[in-house]
Amino acid sequence: MKKVCCFLVAISLLSLVGCGKNQREPEVTEKIPKADGQNHENIDWQESYDEPLPADYEGTLSMWGWDDAYYKTVTEAFRKKYPNVKFEYTPVENGDLIQKYKTALITGGELPDIGWAVMAYRAEIFELDMWEPLNQEPYGFDISQVHECVRPQMMNSKRDVCGIEQTLAAAGLAYRRDLAEEYLGTDDPKELETMFPDWQSFIEKGKEVYDNSNGTVYLWPGLADAQQFIREQQGIPWIEGDTIRVTDTLKHSLDIVCKFRDSHTSDTLEAWTPKWYEALGKGTHIFTGCATWSVAFEIEQYDPEGKDKGHWGLMSAPEGNILWGGTTMGITKTCKDKRLAWEFIKFATLSTEGAEALNTLGLLTTAIRPYEENPDLGSYKSPWFGSQDIGDYFLNEIVPNIRGRKISVNDSVIHEGLNLINASLRKDSEITSQDALQYLKDYLKEELPDYKIE
Repeated sequence: MKKVCCFLVAISLLSLVGCGKNQREPEVTEKIPKADGQNHENIDWQESYDEPLPADYEGTLSMWGWDDAYYKTVTEAFRKKYPNVKFEYTPVENGDLIQKYKTALITGGELPDIGWAVMAYRAEIFELDMWEPLNQEPYGFDISQVHECVRPQMMNSKRDVCGIEQTLAAAGLAYRRDLAEEYLGTDDPKELETMFPDWQSFIEKGKEVYDNSNGTVYLWPGLADAQQFIREQQGIPWIEGDTIRVTDTLKHSLDIVCKFRDSHTSDTLEAWTPKWYEALGKGTHIFTGCATWSVAFEIEQYDPEGKDKGHWGLMSAPEGNILWGGTTMGITKTCKDKRLAWEFIKFATLSTEGAEALNTLGLLTTAIRPYEENPDLGSYKSPWFGSQDIGDYFLNEIVPNIRGRKISVNDSVIHEGLNLINASLRKDSEITSQDALQYLKDYLKEELPDYKIE
């Protein structure tokens, strides 16, 4: 009883720090008015947003963002085409951006010309009255230009496109080839996918590996990262109308991570802490969730020996792959040169030239056409993955097995509850999946009292 009381006290304390809580999902009513299309004075290029700008076009675009490597790469590539265009960039932590937008809107402060929106807070950001609807004129963006799995996350509640994904943040599993060969008998991705058609088979093998290694090797590093991966696989919206579908959408992932914990399939490292990152290079965990961006930002950084030894392989996950993170770029209503802003966004997210720039970072574009124009853009190899073409594997094996989930305004509140629950599951092995499910329901009843919790 003491354990449950402490958990609920922690939930009450967390409710004091949340943002954007107790908001109903906006009703779909009238469409946002058409963009005004105001750009450079006395320039006829605003007549057609499809035609390229003159090569000597002059202008300045401002943006706030957190990925300096991405910003530098795509803006430098754009300026090779339009050398007289300048950019003003303000670094902002991705978790701080929503409040920075809100403050500017409330105080009448200046917004950037191009706005970024990270996945975790995107639904709430997209409901702010600051976005040009890119699917409407004069932009006329056709959402079928990008992969189907990313489309639900690019629209607000009125089904207007508020931003286009910078990159295709597809995720499967990375695995240590040496450990897979030793404990699983193969390091071939297709053979491993056959070995693990579902998470139950993964759990059964996890217990075996733990026992055979005398408790020194696990299949997975931590519970929170496992739960985050598994909960995204179904592709079902967590919130529909005035109902939060906790049991239908989140029970399965809570059941699985508790089995991960109890069978020692997973270690109990706290996700995204120094110890969690360092474990990538220690050879004590066979699998980890791996998005396109994980290769450079996680594996290559924290497994220095893996470069020469080709430690890693890439495969599809049991029960399906996911979108893990992602950032969109959109045009704000206060943008001073919307024609130029659209030219840049098209270049960065939809063009073959933009895809070529992304390829230098080991990233993929969400647009379909660049791969038709230049099939080599789907190819990318990292020394850490030996001879495997991970770009091709992401694009042709992992992406087709992703079901994109429609995001909702209060998803961030659900994230907060799950983060607290995952921390408790890690620390207390007596908490069952049924306990965790009930804790989440109780948390959401307190935080979002206007919703039905099922």
